[in-house]
Amino acid sequence: MSSRERHQRPPLLEVHRFRELCALAKEFHDLEPWKYLADCNMLVIEDASSGRIRLASVLGNAGQVFGFLVHRGEPGLRWALTAATDDAQESHDPNFAHSQDCSSVEFVPKRELDADDLVLLAQIGFKPFPRTRLDWLKFRSLRPGATPWHLDQAEADLLLSDLRKIIQFARLATQQKDLFERRAANELPFYPKEAIVTNPLRSEDLEWQKLVLGAEPPPKAISLSDSERAALTALPRNGDLVIELDCLYSPGLVTDGSRPYFPWMSLVVDAHNGLVLATELENSQTEKLEHAAGMCLLRALRKLKCRPRQILVMRTRIAIALAPVVQPLGITIFKISCLPWLDQAFHILRRGIIRARKGA
Repeated sequence: MSSRERHQRPPLLEVHRFRELCALAKEFHDLEPWKYLADCNMLVIEDASSGRIRLASVLGNAGQVFGFLVHRGEPGLRWALTAATDDAQESHDPNFAHSQDCSSVEFVPKRELDADDLVLLAQIGFKPFPRTRLDWLKFRSLRPGATPWHLDQAEADLLLSDLRKIIQFARLATQQKDLFERRAANELPFYPKEAIVTNPLRSEDLEWQKLVLGAEPPPKAISLSDSERAALTALPRNGDLVIELDCLYSPGLVTDGSRPYFPWMSLVVDAHNGLVLATELENSQTEKLEHAAGMCLLRALRKLKCRPRQILVMRTRIAIALAPVVQPLGITIFKISCLPWLDQAFHILRRGIIRARKGA
């Protein structure tokens, strides 16, 4: 049985809405706004009812992927701004690639579509775009930790509304090519809330603001029962043991639900010799990263039957969540910039999982 058959097929979209979505996507395609806009030149769309914002980003200026993204939610906005401002520390995090939250439209060759894409496109009598090898449409929903998946009806409806505004903005950018000149990386135009989307957008209609997201809310501390706390306190202390701890998205997919996802893979590694002391897999769609790391640490301590002198982490969230647990045990927790042994162990495990998946 294929991995695609082990989970539910995506629901089909309403045909008339999908036809309208494709027509607008073609209109966007014909404007070729990627000639004038980079992916960091984003448009801010504010939801009239909730006040929440989304960031629309054009793809294609680098000549590789053509289309656009609409980033949503706090994780999606944080991802987009991190990528736009080239935050090297964040963007080089292995988890960063799987942290997007957005809807996407791409112009692709037919071979990149799956059977469900082709069914939808056949229903509306879609004709490939002429005179280009990127002649088909692919719509996707990206969620943190999950594989790109098909839009549901609510996502399609919202994308349809946003696309009307994106087209007006793209048309303005083709006419005023210096729109983003002398603007800071996080200084972005807000689409006017009261504008009629059938009317042309003018540069004076845009309100430019510097978009700064606040700090992420602090994580909840790992909680232990009284018996668990007593058992850990009773463990002898090993003054020579220093461990590295991290939690990353596993390269192995889980396909037991409606949407495939990458589970959390937590690792505890001996900081002196690179020996893997414990691994743990958790559902990334229901569990927080710091909780998954904490469960792996507790498993390692029970297995080792001792308390380490130090725990080295590179994520602030893990350090904050674990501090109330490990500090009463006489264990110091340090945040450092890299975990060399753990990084090596993860890449070895990753290669093994990928080889096993290819051989299955």
